[in-house]
Order: sequence, then structure tokens, then C-alpha cells
Amino acid sequence: MYLSREEEDILNGKFGEAASSALRVIIKVGESLGAERLIEISHAHASGLSYMTIGDAGLTFLRSFAERGARVRVFSTVNPIGMDVELWERLGISKDFAKKQMEIIDAILKMGFEPTFTCTPYLIRAPIKDEHLAWGESSAVAMANTYYGARTNREGGPLALMSAIAGRTYLAGLHLDENRVPTHEIVVDDELPLDDPAFAGALGYVVGEKIRSGVALLRRAKMGFNSVKSYTAAAAASGDLALTYIEGITPQFNWAVKKADSPERVHIERKEVEELIALKGKVDVDAIFVGCPHADEDEVLALYRLISRCRKLKVPIWISTSRITYAKLKEIGIVDKLEALGAVIIRDTCPVVSPFVGEKFRSVAITSGKGFFYLPRMHGARTIIIPFNRIGEVACEKRK
Repeated sequence: MYLSREEEDILNGKFGEAASSALRVIIKVGESLGAERLIEISHAHASGLSYMTIGDAGLTFLRSFAERGARVRVFSTVNPIGMDVELWERLGISKDFAKKQMEIIDAILKMGFEPTFTCTPYLIRAPIKDEHLAWGESSAVAMANTYYGARTNREGGPLALMSAIAGRTYLAGLHLDENRVPTHEIVVDDELPLDDPAFAGALGYVVGEKIRSGVALLRRAKMGFNSVKSYTAAAAASGDLALTYIEGITPQFNWAVKKADSPERVHIERKEVEELIALKGKVDVDAIFVGCPHADEDEVLALYRLISRCRKLKVPIWISTSRITYAKLKEIGIVDKLEALGAVIIRDTCPVVSPFVGEKFRSVAITSGKGFFYLPRMHGARTIIIPFNRIGEVACEKRK
């Protein structure tokens, strides 16, 4: 593989032994994928930092890099961890778990990562069209490629961490035009209300299951930001889709249409999507989850408008968001208003990577196709998708 002079210096240890090790790993992965050179990145996002998912082995790995002097060379953010740093006792997190999770935090902060703890790094720093990134977290990767037109492969957590330390990734996969040409065209046979994130998430779930891997093209889909977020997260969970060209959304949509050479047409009927959603009838669950991926300010404000007429929630609503969004909501008084109704707002973590879900709830309602995929598998919770606009009805309804 060709290396620039600076890359040779990194590899030879001029910038420390940890940076040399990190670059060596990236080179090995790149060579296995046929990459001829490396590329500089402007933003790395590391996933896999919950003690629930990485355990002692992951903690030892992170601590070893921190102790060897590893430091990030580019702007670097991190995914949700296994608990809310302030509310962990309320979540029922054990002291031993909290201690290990704090040690993970200490290690990554020593390396210079920003303490973002969110799966929506694009809300911290919006990617630029054709910008090269090295991101873990499948939902964030799919948003970066689809909504912003940036370029990132779906990196594993350790490899994204290596890229943060080296400031490089390999030139292969979705960094190259030839691998960004649509392989499938999604044809939705009937109109769906995709402005509702729950419908968009259910569509993404079906698309991921049907295609599994490849690059998709989707025409005439009327989706706002939160619907695109929900769709891409679900398609990346039930399948391996890291890029869908959406008409009117993806910056390179017209280029993709010109380049697509007879993509496989995949038909999806309205009933395939709707049968995943509880459109009507009683929804008997222990809680409603909102914020998978993390809810942004607009999503929480829309939620508050739906439930503000409740005197008290009959079904508790748990909202997961980033600490930055939480601070904005706190400043305008929405956090206090939601908590007065009985809602719980958690930061730094999410239902997928925190053990509290399996310990507290047997059944949950969500608006997320990604949550629909992971919560039963990770926590054994019976999971139902409800339309976003039904949250008020379900949460305020008197339980029998």
C-alpha cells in the first residue's frame, strides 16, 4: 500500500507507539479489502462503548490504548454508553456496572474523544457532501451517506477508534464512487404516510430484511429529517444498508440515477409495512420509548405537543437523547414540563445498549424500526411499533 511521508512517520512511531499500532491495523484491514492507499478523515465516531456490550475485555482494550498515550488526531465523538451518568441509580444500574462504565469513560476521554455519548453525531457536527469520515454506529453511518452525502464505511467500534488515533482510514468500500452505485431500486406499490417516523422506520425494517446488503434507490418518498433518520436506522439494523439514495434528500441522487445500470427492483406493498404497526386498538405495554436513534429537539417538542393535555401519563414515556439536546430542552423548560407529566428523559445512553430495559420492562411500544429489531433480541422485551401520532392516545389512555 502506498503511504505518504506523514503516514510513514506515524507507522514508524514518530507520533507514538499507540498511533503506530492504530495505523498498522488500518493498513491491514485496507490491504485485505484491496485498498491502494489511505485517506485523511475529518471526523471519527466510535461505537461499542457500553460496558453491557464490551465487558471487561473491551475495557482492558480501551485502557491499554489510553495508558500507551493514544490521542485522537481528528475531531472524534462517541456513541451512547450503558447508563445515564447522572441517573444511573434511578435506572437500577448496579454499582459494579457503573464503576466499570466510568472506567471506560475515563479511558476514552484521556484519548481526547468528545464526551458526546450519542448515536446522532451529525447533530453535533453536520457532515459535508463527499467528506471522508470513519464512523461506527450503523444508524449514523447510514445518515451520513444518505442525508448528508458524506462517505463512510460501516466501521466496527475498534476500527473507528483506530482511525480517530491515526486520522486515516483505508480508501475502499463506500469511499469510492464505484461502490456507491445503486444495486436495488425500492418500489413502494402504495402511498405511505412516511412523514410519520414510525412508518418510515417500518419501511426501513422491511427494506433491510428484503435487500440485506447493497445500495438502494428510493423515488418519490416524502420524508422529513426525522423520518429519514428512522428509515436509515431501521434499514441498517434489519439489513446492512449504509446508503439509500432518496429523491429530494440525498445530494448525489441525480448522479446515482445516471449511474444505476438496471438495478434489481424490489417491490414493497403497503400491507407489509402496516402489519408491523399497531394502527388502532388497545396497546397494552409497560412503557413507551422515544429516541432510537436519539431524539432531537424538534422530535421532543412534537412529542410534548401530543401529550401536553394529559394531566398525568397513564403509560410512562421514556425519552433518550443526547446531553446537548437535553441541555437545550432544559433551558426552554420542556424537561420540567415532561417530567411533571410523568415522562423520564435519559441522556448518554439508549434502550438498546443499557441493561435497564430488560430489568424493568416486559413489553414496550416504540416508534422506531431499529428498536423493533434490537429490543426483543437484546432484552427479550415484547416490542410494538405505534405511529408517532398515537403516542398521546396510548400514553394518556386509562389502563384497565
